[in-house]
Amino acid sequence: MLTLVKDDLSVQQESPPPQRDYNRRRFLSWLRDEVAILRTLGMDHRRIAAQLDIEEHDVRAFCPKPSEKAPRRNLPRRAVEALLHGRYASLGGRTVAKRSRYLVEIATAYTWDELLSEPGVGSVTANQIVLWLEERDKTLKRSETE
Repeated sequence: MLTLVKDDLSVQQESPPPQRDYNRRRFLSWLRDEVAILRTLGMDHRRIAAQLDIEEHDVRAFCPKPSEKAPRRNLPRRAVEALLHGRYASLGGRTVAKRSRYLVEIATAYTWDELLSEPGVGSVTANQIVLWLEERDKTLKRSETE
């Protein structure tokens, strides 16, 4: 900010504000949240850029991708590995690439007890798989004792 000093109209630069604790990751997280909120409110990229005083291409970079708009939970790596290499993995095909396209079908073939018996799967991972299936309107297979 420029200020006038004395009567001779000499211009002097004001000292910069004291440095804050600058955290780039925190700032980018805040910016991503702001863009998502403004996008949810129906604002287009140009208006969001003007509102936040950033470039329009930055707004596009921060906008949620179409696949992220719907509430969707990704399976943790441990759960994916258990399903891709577990006892019902062959239902998806011979290769891991084919199996990954049929994870829902593979997961629905399990009962709760069978899922817990897979290596690396505990109650937390099993619950994550159950929640992931519920988001897709699917469930685990019922056990024969139920």
